[in-house]
Amino acid sequence: MRFGYRLFTGLALSAFAACSYAQITCNTIYGLSNSINNGAQSGQICAKTAQEFIDLTNTSGLQSVTPSYTNTSQFTAQGLFNSVLIGLSSPAGSPTLTFNVPALGITQSFTGATRDDSQSQLGDFLKTNNVVGQIMKLQAQTSPTSPISGQGGLIPTMISNQFNQNFTEQATNIASPASVAKQASSAGKTPNLIGFGAGYTSLKFKDIDASAISIPLSYTIRNDIDPRRQLSFSLPITVVDMDGAKAYNGALGVSYRVPMNDNWTLTPNAQYGFVGSVDLATVAAAYSASLTSTYIIPKSGYEIVIGNMLGLVKTQKFKSGDYSFSPDISNTVMRNGIMFTQPVSTGGKKMSLEYSLIDTRYLGGDKPFADNSQELGVSIGTNKSAFAARSFVRGGFTYINAKDSKGYRLSVGYWF
Repeated sequence: MRFGYRLFTGLALSAFAACSYAQITCNTIYGLSNSINNGAQSGQICAKTAQEFIDLTNTSGLQSVTPSYTNTSQFTAQGLFNSVLIGLSSPAGSPTLTFNVPALGITQSFTGATRDDSQSQLGDFLKTNNVVGQIMKLQAQTSPTSPISGQGGLIPTMISNQFNQNFTEQATNIASPASVAKQASSAGKTPNLIGFGAGYTSLKFKDIDASAISIPLSYTIRNDIDPRRQLSFSLPITVVDMDGAKAYNGALGVSYRVPMNDNWTLTPNAQYGFVGSVDLATVAAAYSASLTSTYIIPKSGYEIVIGNMLGLVKTQKFKSGDYSFSPDISNTVMRNGIMFTQPVSTGGKKMSLEYSLIDTRYLGGDKPFADNSQELGVSIGTNKSAFAARSFVRGGFTYINAKDSKGYRLSVGYWF
């Protein structure tokens, strides 16, 4: 498998001895500082992707910054692999390679007939032991750029999609008792909804710029007797570009909205998602379950919407051929929001303007590096009543704030 080969070869070649971050001066996701023959020569390599890093850390790559390096040279190397310090060293004239990950307490030596054989043994070790999974878990806990738990990553995307689908997207689908009786009896068969959207997110992680393009897809089946009862299927797809390194994630979800009274609904939701990135040497699957409460407080000329969600997310073991690993990440998450919505008229067309504030907090389990985030948004769109036979559209802007990451999101959605 090409992905597995790159991932394990990259970790084998880019694993370098423990040191302080100060010795790596690269403003990129990957960095390497190596020394040969007891400091007689040293050099540094910076790279934006795992494959670029792999290409620079083979014999010819090391020789490009330390020309006197050979396969019999004494060397120690220290590097940064997605914020995880890992290392490799070898004594002069010896094929033995010593691999370590200080933060995980892992130190292992390999002795083959040649250093190439020793590297092969290290690759086998990484296949059969869950070191890669442990490294991905450590990345999630120590790096804002983790493709699993960082902003734009798999877990935050799954959490926000579950909540937003029942809060910012269709919260005001709850109608008053009078309109429920009147419209439900006269409207006949209520059409189902196909949802299509597009979003662009721009993020800044200290010295690293990132962006994400998302395409949320959905299909909602509305009950003919009470259209507030809705069975929804969702498939958001996201492509993240992290300073040139690409990651892809998506999740298939299902939810069922249950009206508890005229202003309050509860929505259980389940999702299964996947993230893969050769550039960031990451692959993981995850499943989640959540319960969202949406409560609308009608006022004269406006409405206040309160949303609360409690969710559980857990990564799943990934296996392909000889490769098997799991980040073993589990999170308990709460996402709460308040939204102010009011009718407006633009060019004689009735629309609604919405302002929202959403707070996300990881309460338990394996907390990510950014264990809380805040989103301040504004959107405008056409009618989205549960009883509307016509389509509706909505567009908005959201400011995002989290630990060591800030940014904004532009989004538009169309339901028909």
